[in-house]
Amino acid sequence: MEPQVRVHQTVESVADLASEWQVLHDDAGDVNPFSGPDWAVTWLEHFADDRRAPFVLSVRYGDRLVGVLPLYRQSAARVIDVLQPVGTGSPWIGPYELPAMTADPARGRAVARAVVAELCARPDDWDWSSVIFGSAAPWLEPEWLPNWEFTVVPRRTIATVTLDLAGGHDIYSGRRNLKESFRRARNRLTRDLGTDGWSTRRVLDEDEIGAAFDRLVRLHGSRADVQDGRPVHANVLADDRVQRYLREVVTRMSRRGAVSVYELLIADEVVAGQLMLHTSTATYSSVSGATDAAWPYSAITYLQSLAVADAQQAGHRQLCLSAGPNQAKLRWTDRVDLTPEFGIIGPRRRSRMLSVAATARGTVTSFVAARRAHRAEVMERRK
Repeated sequence: MEPQVRVHQTVESVADLASEWQVLHDDAGDVNPFSGPDWAVTWLEHFADDRRAPFVLSVRYGDRLVGVLPLYRQSAARVIDVLQPVGTGSPWIGPYELPAMTADPARGRAVARAVVAELCARPDDWDWSSVIFGSAAPWLEPEWLPNWEFTVVPRRTIATVTLDLAGGHDIYSGRRNLKESFRRARNRLTRDLGTDGWSTRRVLDEDEIGAAFDRLVRLHGSRADVQDGRPVHANVLADDRVQRYLREVVTRMSRRGAVSVYELLIADEVVAGQLMLHTSTATYSSVSGATDAAWPYSAITYLQSLAVADAQQAGHRQLCLSAGPNQAKLRWTDRVDLTPEFGIIGPRRRSRMLSVAATARGTVTSFVAARRAHRAEVMERRK
């Protein structure tokens, strides 16, 4: 049976796919929360317009949905038409870390090949296309291109730090310093505040998640402020559009029990929070925040340790500490998963030239962003 590919080019059509898409995501055991419909459909509902049109590819075998690749077409000055993963571009959604295809794992390569064939059958619709296959397929194989006039190039690699929870082994084996930091956090809290002076909680209930998210936004902003001479930590929710978008995503996920907010309280005041996203098989660490009062207690690390314990209890096979390996995350594990993004450049000479120019500009932008990120990491360690 040959796969049938459909391109959804309206927000309504993509929204109609959401329920079936979520079932596919759950049944596939996809560990990536961003490859499901909650993030992509909500993004299109918030940000699709005349310049950013849905271009979501669904793949079926008979009546059965086996894959979804969420893209959108961005037009710039009526000169360039680019297909790129939903969630990328402007506005920048920092927490939307790994937009990718989801697919039946038994048919991942076939689904990836089918969407590449469909894209290449529509060369007049785009100049180049960026695709992320995630766990569905390890690579975009050049043999999938219909002829030599198309070109495939690796665009970038997204690195995520992942804690392996499968197998029942001691996940903290050989990481005495990390375990000691958990113990120290508890002891300091009890010593300074007394047994009844502090507590933690996990907010899961749909009716409570909105208020918890609002508290997290304030805590995240507080973490980003200059306090007592400390340098600024990036505020990924400074843009009101991003904040509204993320709030709706969290609300949607809460209806399926797929999101948690862990909080540390001193007396009755919430002083630290950590957002965790859940799939049927994994947990993903997202946005966090803390006040000055929480810093002496390694509050975020301690809340993450509680999330790890809950993920183990739920039978999840991994907990992702988010994209961008750094010293703090690599204290937990040495495992870094790499997800490639590929560019397919169309056959027209104009498309090739525009792609080369955009790549050069992107290289400069990436360099500047990397410098800023490195500076932020160094300053964070000096706190």
